[in-house]
Amino acid sequence: MHLEVLDPCRDPEPPGWEEFRQAEGLTAVWAYDVIAASSEGSWARPLLAVFRDGGRVTGVVGAVYLGLRLPNSPRAPRRRREPILLDVRLPAHSNGPTWHFAGDLSPETRARLLRQFERAARRHLGWGLAGVVYRMVTDPCVPLVARRGALTRESPGSTVMPLRWSSVEGWLGSLSKNRRKSLRRQIATVAGAADLTVLEGGGQTDLDPVEMAELNLRHTARLAARLDPRAPLPAAYFASLLRRDDVRVISYREEKRLLAFALVYDHPTSPVSGPWAALRPEEGGRKDLYFDTHVRIVRQAMEAGAKQVLFGRGRVDVKQSMGFEYVPMSVVAVPRWAMG
Repeated sequence: MHLEVLDPCRDPEPPGWEEFRQAEGLTAVWAYDVIAASSEGSWARPLLAVFRDGGRVTGVVGAVYLGLRLPNSPRAPRRRREPILLDVRLPAHSNGPTWHFAGDLSPETRARLLRQFERAARRHLGWGLAGVVYRMVTDPCVPLVARRGALTRESPGSTVMPLRWSSVEGWLGSLSKNRRKSLRRQIATVAGAADLTVLEGGGQTDLDPVEMAELNLRHTARLAARLDPRAPLPAAYFASLLRRDDVRVISYREEKRLLAFALVYDHPTSPVSGPWAALRPEEGGRKDLYFDTHVRIVRQAMEAGAKQVLFGRGRVDVKQSMGFEYVPMSVVAVPRWAMG
């Protein structure tokens, strides 16, 4: 199996990438230009691997690499010149591991290809590569990357909303009395706010990517941790998404001020709730918007005939009170000597 290691910031899109992405139902997070835009001015640089069997793309691995130095340094890491960590994740992706293989590849083949990826990454990044961290690894995928010498630990899990109902009212009726009452009140509060403009859908040309990036930066700063660094998403990333017809936006604006927004990546059966960012109430935001957004995303998915919505990590207790199901995940850290 041939393996190609790519830097989307420098290398052209490889033949067959977009065809594979669409055929396998990968969302806009995996679009080549979107991945490239995510690293503009960032201290994390993308690294992608493409597996081929002849001319056919059979698998992809998405990752970023970052320097082991002061956090939040604006400089991109310099491979072969400084200590580096390979972080197997894609920006704005939080519902599972960021590798994907064609359905006809066995688990044994997938595990072998992931080892091949590690050896190629070690050659590409050079002596400074300290190891690889696989994040958001769901339980069925842990055996593909766990091994002797690796450290496997439970990490914050993701959430999914199975759409068992034909209407939002049916969903709300399944919740506890308190949660049902509070959601209905929050929906009514947002709908009745005369000074609030709510827009849904694509093509929102009045949205400013710079404003979105600034709002997202505030949100990311509250979530990042030393062992879970998250590079801020630049304005170029949001600009690339706003141009797409498979990305929808829910935005809340008070006069000219953006209070909150959410991105939704389209999928025929499993749309994905992407980045959400909002001003806190003490910053002039509104606390009801978070809940109103979730109701809107669920309604959109029901109307589109989806089977479920993937909602990512964070605020798990609140999401479970709204009927979301928890998806356990692990993080697997592999030191350099055990890679490949």
